Amino acid sequence: MPYDLDRLDTPFVSVDLGIVEQNIAQMHQRATSHGLKVRPHTKTHKQPFLAQLQYDAGSQSLTVAKLDEAEIMLEAGFDNLLIAYPLMGDAKAHRLANLMARGLKPTVSIDSLASMRTLMKAAAMSDRSIDVLVEVDTGFHRCGLTGTPVLELAQAIHDASGLNLAGLMSFAGHISGKTDPSLIRQIIQDDDAQLGSYAATLRQHHLPVDTLSVGGTTLSHYMQVLEHATEIRPGIYIFNDMGIVSGGSVDVSRCAARIWATVVSRPSPDRAVLDAGSKMLSTDGPLAGSYGFIVEHPNWSIPRISEEHAVVVFEDSDGPDIGERVSIVPNHVCTVMNLQQRVIGIRNNQVVASLPILARGGTR
Repeated sequence: MPYDLDRLDTPFVSVDLGIVEQNIAQMHQRATSHGLKVRPHTKTHKQPFLAQLQYDAGSQSLTVAKLDEAEIMLEAGFDNLLIAYPLMGDAKAHRLANLMARGLKPTVSIDSLASMRTLMKAAAMSDRSIDVLVEVDTGFHRCGLTGTPVLELAQAIHDASGLNLAGLMSFAGHISGKTDPSLIRQIIQDDDAQLGSYAATLRQHHLPVDTLSVGGTTLSHYMQVLEHATEIRPGIYIFNDMGIVSGGSVDVSRCAARIWATVVSRPSPDRAVLDAGSKMLSTDGPLAGSYGFIVEHPNWSIPRISEEHAVVVFEDSDGPDIGERVSIVPNHVCTVMNLQQRVIGIRNNQVVASLPILARGGTR
């Protein structure tokens, strides 16, 4: 039976399942209207239950970052996964081969011959083939190749035993923190144009390029400007957070996840302390000077956190009483989810489910 949130001890994280379902449905509807596939990044929620909602909405494949996450999703029945991370070394080859022997149909993104050799070992050990995306650096300067090495790696993959060249992948992470819509749009158009240019070069060399995969929730809100991409890999969209809100893509009402905390100290007229610190809120930020947005009191901020404490300040002395409960929209929801053992599913502010984070801590 559903029951009130106030029966739960703080701190805890709630997820509004109604908002989650709306976010998923709207993303898929918009992608379909623009001829794009959605390959959601499950590193945000790390939960097969929520992955199933994404799959039911039309995703034919899911994205994971690490093999730990792939193992959890495969156990739950999801066998078509993009591992959007370069795998390296014998241990990774053995683990991937084991997953493939158990039915995994992987696509893996790489940017080096060393990673390619890891995949070749996995393919040989499992006697199965692996689809491969070459990661391109379009300006974020993390993983990814630029220039002639893109073509060279693509050619090597095409010629390699056990590997299928599936296309190209990028991540325009340098839009993070940007708030000017025209600048965000320009970065996304440039990301898309670079992928299109590399794809044309590969095709000129008779190499197959079926997939052009772009990532990020902010990018997915500008999908109307994409001319070359064939799929998007949004992750945060399922919940949304203040990072997405600050970019202007959504407002706080579309944020499904909240950290609930209690005021445990009021040591001065302009300062209070909550019972949720960095082990709940994460250390991402601050954004606009705050480690999260306090929904009930938008003018309050959280300028300082430690492991078990969040220091809240106000513009005047009209602050909370000790014992008041507040809810906080996190700056970066992915790290918050990875800090939890489980989250509370709610509908109409009533508790309806307890959802374990099965891939929590899955960093290998």
